[in-house]
Amino acid sequence: MFSIQMNWPSLRQISLFVCAAIYCASNAIAHPQTEAESQEKIKALISKTFDQPNLKVQTTPIVIEGKVAIADWTQGQKGGRALLRRKHADWEIIACGGAGFKDSSAIATAGISKEIANNITAKLKTAESSLPPQKIKQLDSFDGVVTMGHGMQHGSDSKH
Repeated sequence: MFSIQMNWPSLRQISLFVCAAIYCASNAIAHPQTEAESQEKIKALISKTFDQPNLKVQTTPIVIEGKVAIADWTQGQKGGRALLRRKHADWEIIACGGAGFKDSSAIATAGISKEIANNITAKLKTAESSLPPQKIKQLDSFDGVVTMGHGMQHGSDSKH
């Protein structure tokens, strides 16, 4: 006959395995999205939310500051800006607006810190500086603010 001999792992081996597994899992969870990954997720979200069969949304430029983003969008003759926040790996639209989203105090009313609001509006100004005046006018044309969920402290006052 033959016998089977099992070598059980030592407590040290088990501890090393558990530590390695925790390290790998925490890195996978904490890995931030690249700017390109975030921009693609934002474009996909806006497209999924607002595209119509014969009228697709164009989303550009998109500026990101930490877990906050502003995406310029146009759809036919309409246009505006979407304010977004990252929640874990996904992005959510907080609100849609127009010229008001170029003002950091308007961004701050959505519960965004003043520092992030200042930084993101500065990035937006830079990103939009090369756009033609007619495109800026189209982006500014969105009247009021439409809250998407419970981000803004004020209700919707849009005429869209």
